[in-house]
Amino acid sequence: MLDKDPDLWAQAWEWLRLKLSDPLWQGAVMAATISLLRVLYEGKEANKWRVVLEALICGALSLSASSVIEWMAWPSSLSVAAGGAIGFIGVTAIRELIIRFLGRKADSA
Repeated sequence: MLDKDPDLWAQAWEWLRLKLSDPLWQGAVMAATISLLRVLYEGKEANKWRVVLEALICGALSLSASSVIEWMAWPSSLSVAAGGAIGFIGVTAIRELIIRFLGRKADSA
């Protein structure tokens, strides 16, 4: 059984430690944490699944932003700040900003 193997837990802990030392994953965790805390603080959302999904989507957006940061040759530590900003702004506001930006681009083309 896998849960009886103490080496499995040591490997899992080592993998987690290595991932969380990378600024890319630190940004994703920061986005998810801030998003979760923001939604809980506002208290407007009653559905617990939406709260969890909001946090996961913000984490995924932060991972996407990290590749843009890398592409722009900016410092990778900026991923944590981007994650915090994404978590604070939220999925809905980011989606509206992107749709508005793309609408302007489509109108000018």
